[in-house]
Amino acid sequence: MERRHRKVRLGLGGGFTLVELLVVVAIIALLVSILLPSLGAAKELARQTVCAANMRSVGSMLMVYTTIYDRFPASYAYPCSDGTWGTGSGDQDASKPRGYLHWSQMVLGKSYNEEFFQCPSMKKGGAPRTNPGSRAGDWEKGQTDDRGNTSPNDYVDQQPARVGFTANAAIIPRNKFTTGLAYGGPRVNRLVCPDEISNAAGTILVTEFNNNWRAVAVSEGGGLLAKSHRPIQPFCHLSLATKDVYNDALHRSGFIYPDANDLMSAEGIESQTGLIASNIETNAVGRHHIGKPLEINGNDMGGYANFLYCGGHVESKHVHETIKNREWGDKFYSITGDNEVLP
Repeated sequence: MERRHRKVRLGLGGGFTLVELLVVVAIIALLVSILLPSLGAAKELARQTVCAANMRSVGSMLMVYTTIYDRFPASYAYPCSDGTWGTGSGDQDASKPRGYLHWSQMVLGKSYNEEFFQCPSMKKGGAPRTNPGSRAGDWEKGQTDDRGNTSPNDYVDQQPARVGFTANAAIIPRNKFTTGLAYGGPRVNRLVCPDEISNAAGTILVTEFNNNWRAVAVSEGGGLLAKSHRPIQPFCHLSLATKDVYNDALHRSGFIYPDANDLMSAEGIESQTGLIASNIETNAVGRHHIGKPLEINGNDMGGYANFLYCGGHVESKHVHETIKNREWGDKFYSITGDNEVLP
């Protein structure tokens, strides 16, 4: 008996055999498998471009701010008893009705678009506030605030709910302006004038946090306290414990870049907590953008981050490259005493 392939009618008077349909489906599936990675990469590249545009907008606002005040802002301010905000007023006082005032609000004012300080490539746009406030969606699992709360309440920081960007602490410093407060040492921070930056086009001003919000948090009372208000301290000190750059009674120079080979792998960072307060804080810089593959000692170092320079432009590159090329500055501008960074 002669066998015939069964025809499948398509409603237009023609038809295909089952074998022909299967071939077409197989071809479509093959094309999809080829195109999907490219489409994914294209979407990520678009997100990276938006992120860079947001950072560029922040740079423009910082330029306006420094034109008016002739100084870069502090990274954050504390609430005062009279309802104002202050620097050098001690550590954060959780008895005050408000949390931190982040530099984003100092520069952009109260009525700004929060997305300016967020990166669409990051989970939820960035790390959560230290004191997230009353909205449940602003909290992360396991997070606590300065008051020890682990659930929504009315204590909130004056900053975007999610923060993707952070500053170079050598230019936009922590609020440690009073002797004896900064790690118990005699050296303190100071505000920086833009004219002090010797190589503005080659000195990093702003970058991105790591995609792992726990890297931007510290353990506190059995929970994790986010530190998204803090900048990245890029330097160590030769004469002291690696991180303790403030505890130097002689106010000596001796600041150095960390060894770029000491940066953690991208995989290693995924499980880390407290990198924003570690010996090498540049480990807390992002690795979540598409970039050239980079391996050090056989470890995948992850992708690019965006970097805003004091000259106003934005570049995407590995954080390893910024350390190797000394792009965080040739001075610890924001600290008192001798502040040169040694070769």
